[in-house]
Amino acid sequence: MTKKKHQNPPKPKEFHATPFSNLKGLELPEMTPAKIEKPEPPKPAEAPDNGLDLFLQAVADVKPLRAQSQKPVRADCGAKAVSTKMPALSAAEEQAGQLFIQEISRLKLDTKFVDSLPDDGELQPLSNNRLRQVKRGIVSVDYQLDLHGLTREEALLALPRFLLTARQKGQKAALIITGKGHHSAEEPVLQQAVASWLRDAGRDLVVEYAPAPREMGGGGAFVVFLRPLPPPK
Repeated sequence: MTKKKHQNPPKPKEFHATPFSNLKGLELPEMTPAKIEKPEPPKPAEAPDNGLDLFLQAVADVKPLRAQSQKPVRADCGAKAVSTKMPALSAAEEQAGQLFIQEISRLKLDTKFVDSLPDDGELQPLSNNRLRQVKRGIVSVDYQLDLHGLTREEALLALPRFLLTARQKGQKAALIITGKGHHSAEEPVLQQAVASWLRDAGRDLVVEYAPAPREMGGGGAFVVFLRPLPPPK
């Protein structure tokens, strides 16, 4: 009786989990990191042309002219007239002046001494606004005519010429100094003659007039506001 050979059961195969074995030999493409592009800074906006800069560049080589010094003419009640030279009158103007003097000579003027003009309502006082402008210097009184030492005829001949010149120079107001009568018997005559002329014959040149403020001579002077020149035709 033969003995059966004892056969050992086969050993089970060891389990190897290699799921990616089939991928052996495959090459994956190299992954490169994505480039992050930085945004470009915004271009500065072109500045618009600056008119002032262009002007300064244009005049950079220009040399300024030397300004001539000019001294302003100020009114001073203690001084003589600003300008004693009057423009020459035409023959017609001379004749008109002589006729006016003849008419004035016919008037019977009171020659007694007076300290100031009588308050008889004949002179129209300057409005409060006008006086305020004069006192504050808003309206400058740069032209003045000093009639001290002149006869009535000489004063009345010089007066319209002076006012015409002041108006042609663009003056708004002027000062006429007659005196109060303290030093000469002729001064009250001048005072009344000037007042009469301003009231009547001077209407074409004068808008308003009145005794000057105290600091400009008081009753011994007149502040006269001139009519503006008519517009050119």
